[in-house]
Amino acid sequence: MLRSDNGPEYISEAMAAWAGTCTGRSYIPAGSPRRHGYVESFHSRIRDECLNINSFFALLHAQVIIGDWKDEYNHHRRHASLGYLTPAEYARQCTHHMETDDSQNVRTE
Repeated sequence: MLRSDNGPEYISEAMAAWAGTCTGRSYIPAGSPRRHGYVESFHSRIRDECLNINSFFALLHAQVIIGDWKDEYNHHRRHASLGYLTPAEYARQCTHHMETDDSQNVRTE
């Protein structure tokens, strides 16, 4: 399920068409961004620190600039909410693990 607000990032017909074929869509009610606080905070950060200060001349240019910002955000910037670890460091230290179904990895010959 792709849950989003009705902001300008999600008004693209191509985005809606893709999401409709790959996953379900759900919208939070208009005017209630607090119901999706983590994502709203992230959107604000990426807008202020990356999107609003760069002009993109081509799709590849946007991919490189945003990729660099994402790498810095996830691998170099320490987050107070994660005990001053980077998200990558925090993920490595997590003590809970997703269970995998080993029966899907069995080879039959």
